[in-house]
Amino acid sequence: SVATALIVHQLFILDPTITGAMSEEERIDLRREWYTKLATQRILTKKDKKNRMRLTGMIRRYEELENRQLNQDSSPLHIEQLEKLELLPGLKAELKQLEEDVRRKASSAIEDLVHNPPAPISDMRRCDEHRATFAGKNTKKNAGEAWADMPATRYYKVEADTSSFFRNRVKDSAEKKNE
Repeated sequence: SVATALIVHQLFILDPTITGAMSEEERIDLRREWYTKLATQRILTKKDKKNRMRLTGMIRRYEELENRQLNQDSSPLHIEQLEKLELLPGLKAELKQLEEDVRRKASSAIEDLVHNPPAPISDMRRCDEHRATFAGKNTKKNAGEAWADMPATRYYKVEADTSSFFRNRVKDSAEKKNE
């Protein structure tokens, strides 16, 4: 549960020696794997995500056609379906290339974080900028002065999200390589 995770997290902050006997190499490998996983979820743009969804859907449908072709009991495929089957290796290669590009970008973005990790978060509560009220505008209006200075009732524009963080790191690492 969340409460248990918060308690365990606080215990690690209070006494860092209970984190276990892990060698520095193991920590670096674990950080590299974890930070890469985090970055790959954030590096793709909306357009890239749509393209990946399109490719995965097409591959899944074309593989179903391939299975129908291999199954002797089903009806034979039409010419258009056979033409689609010829596109399958190219689609798989395109998806593989997209995933390799994302993984490469993520690896370059997180490399210095692996050796210099950020400090642990001491307060797990959401910051004021990310809090949002679930009350409607009329409720807020009727509450008036009571809610005037509450962070959850104001509109905040969040500038630094994790997507832009990792995408900027990819740009920075590319610029360093070009220099």
